[in-house]
Amino acid sequence: MKIAGLAIFPLGDPKQEIRLRRFFIGTAVHLMNIVFVLLCWIFAYLSTHAVALYLSLDILFVFVVYFLIRSGVNKRFKDPSLTAIQMLTPAVLGLFTMFFAGEARGTFLLLGVTLFAFGMFRFKVREFIYLAVVILLGYALLIFLLTQYSANVINLKLEILQWLAFAVTLMQFSFLAGFIGNLRRVVDEKNQALAKQNAELEIALQRISDMAIRDELTGVYNRRYLMERITEEAQRCTRYGSVFSVCMVDIDFFKNVNDTYGHLAGDEVLRRVATTASKSLRATDFFGRFGGEEFVIALINTPMEGAMIIAERVRQQIESLTFPEIGINLKVTISIGVAEHARRAEPALTLKLADDALYRAKDSGRNKLIAAPLSS
Repeated sequence: MKIAGLAIFPLGDPKQEIRLRRFFIGTAVHLMNIVFVLLCWIFAYLSTHAVALYLSLDILFVFVVYFLIRSGVNKRFKDPSLTAIQMLTPAVLGLFTMFFAGEARGTFLLLGVTLFAFGMFRFKVREFIYLAVVILLGYALLIFLLTQYSANVINLKLEILQWLAFAVTLMQFSFLAGFIGNLRRVVDEKNQALAKQNAELEIALQRISDMAIRDELTGVYNRRYLMERITEEAQRCTRYGSVFSVCMVDIDFFKNVNDTYGHLAGDEVLRRVATTASKSLRATDFFGRFGGEEFVIALINTPMEGAMIIAERVRQQIESLTFPEIGINLKVTISIGVAEHARRAEPALTLKLADDALYRAKDSGRNKLIAAPLSS
């Protein structure tokens, strides 16, 4: 919602938007009060001068409050909603108008009660009572001024009785509105606590989900999840005729790393190899630890020719790794066996073909890749 390129509600600030929505609710009340004051003027209970002054001050007040909130100046106040200002200022204007309202003076007391409804958004019982005391003192001052300047048109006993009735009404309303406000705050606090618990639960569930499909040491997919995905791809291949390839990867002479540098160093090598291989793949592929120093790559929608290119890229990336924190001269290589899945073949057969090709790569010198023969 915009006027002349200026957004009425601040963009990207939900709290300010809520404050402005409350302000507009209060503005609707101001408009109704203005209509009432105009009716008093039409019925000759108020002079033109008094009405004009009331309208000028009330409209000026509305624009000032809107500016304070819309510009963000309100954030400097203890109560950014400016609740007390938005309640006390209309009350003062109402008392001012009552001084000139003659016999219609008592009707304005009903409008004073509606002011307290606005405070239910923010005020506690104590704050309601403070505001009620201020308004009642103002009303008492009004009665005193009337006895001084309009003693011939004032019924002092009736005014005192109205003051007492107004005091009782405001006190009752203060406790009721404060109680409702407290309930609202309790609900808000519980909702916030529930939202926090839900967020923590989501994080916990995500961790549990990751633990179920991720290898604890390397962070890549575990064997169980790999088999599930490969089985799904095999079913898709059977149903739609798609193609995918599987690469069995083994770190060459990994036992020597553990024996020479220790098992913690071996764990770091496993993590670095897994991370590097994962980053070398496409987003559609998936990679995981099959067991020990063996890993599996599943290349989706990739025949043998494309799989060999990707596998060679992975081999080169691993060969270029350095481990200065472990040993300056430590280098790691991998051997890879590549197999293309045949339509209607069992996933276990494709994995065996890739595993057999891997062992041929290791037997023929390591740090290389060998393709399995295509199965019919």
